[in-house]
Amino acid sequence: MKPSILSKRVVVYGGGMAGAILAKSLSSITDVTLVDPLDYFEVPMAAPRNLVKPDFAERSIVPFAEALPKVRHIHGKLVELSPRGGRIATVSGEELLLKAEVTVLATGSHFANNLMRGTEGAEAGRKAFYARYSERIDAARNIVIVGGGPIGVEVAGEIAEVHGSGKHVTILEAGPRILAGTTVEMAAHVTGMLRDRGVSVLVGEKLVNGSNDPSDAFAPGGVAVTANGQRIAYDLMIWCTGGRSNTDYMRTHFSSLLNAQGRVRVTPELRVVGLPSIYALGDITDLDENKMAWHIAGQVKTALWNIRRTLEGQQDVNGLKKYRPQTGNPSMVVTMGSKAGVAHLKGLGTVKAGWLVSMIKARHMFVPKYRKALGVGT
Repeated sequence: MKPSILSKRVVVYGGGMAGAILAKSLSSITDVTLVDPLDYFEVPMAAPRNLVKPDFAERSIVPFAEALPKVRHIHGKLVELSPRGGRIATVSGEELLLKAEVTVLATGSHFANNLMRGTEGAEAGRKAFYARYSERIDAARNIVIVGGGPIGVEVAGEIAEVHGSGKHVTILEAGPRILAGTTVEMAAHVTGMLRDRGVSVLVGEKLVNGSNDPSDAFAPGGVAVTANGQRIAYDLMIWCTGGRSNTDYMRTHFSSLLNAQGRVRVTPELRVVGLPSIYALGDITDLDENKMAWHIAGQVKTALWNIRRTLEGQQDVNGLKKYRPQTGNPSMVVTMGSKAGVAHLKGLGTVKAGWLVSMIKARHMFVPKYRKALGVGT
């Protein structure tokens, strides 16, 4: 069966941070279609808190219908990008071919399971997932968190704040320290804070056997075995490892435009190399910077300006803005529950004042900021 062919002005693939905010901005000036297998936007920074306090998800999850009222949402997934357009598999089983004047790729990352981002479904299902997972945490005595990046640290902090000494939490990090994307000083301070809260931090310990399937967030307990021979019994294993770029749709026709990590090669204008009407943003780009949400605002601002020029018929780079990657910038804000945390801020260095980190992020996890950006109140 041949796919239905639709022609659109702007098509944005991916309704995460970059895609949703860009689609919102573009919808005031042109027709925009958003393709995403979910029917909602979720503030990703809120996920660690949602896992232990599911009521927090009530405001951190916003239906596209509410957040993007001027944007047409196609409930489906981009399965192949070709010179003809984007081939979409909808959740209802229909196949579409979308042609666009401007295409935006903002498809984010694949993770071990759907803890950090849902893969398909509706708002109600995501909220039910958090309610069920918080019960799973409640029932677990020994918890192993795989991955000592910002998410793993924040999940540990949230569990420690809510459950205190009622849980024994262990972070397993394969690298020489946690928080590899920031400074040694900040990482050391956060390690101390975790240990003060009863969290065991094991670095240089690569998991070789977890006794369960990483894709199943609700897998039963088992024994974690590390490459160094550590054996840790657990009731719940929480996978907080980094994601893999969600760019498989490029491999048939545009594999040469992916780097060794599967990220899309982009120009300083955020165009896909050699494809001036296709833009890419967020985690999938080969920009030399940490894949942190706070970079997205600058990318969206650059892309918005340049897409407007492209829609006006401008093909060369004259008059287009260039995005400056935050190469080597160790800025990071890591929470330790709702009242504490540590930050490394440009010009200030390591900020250890819990009240300041609470004001910046810990109290609200940026939910009011992104609700305001989407025009749905704070």
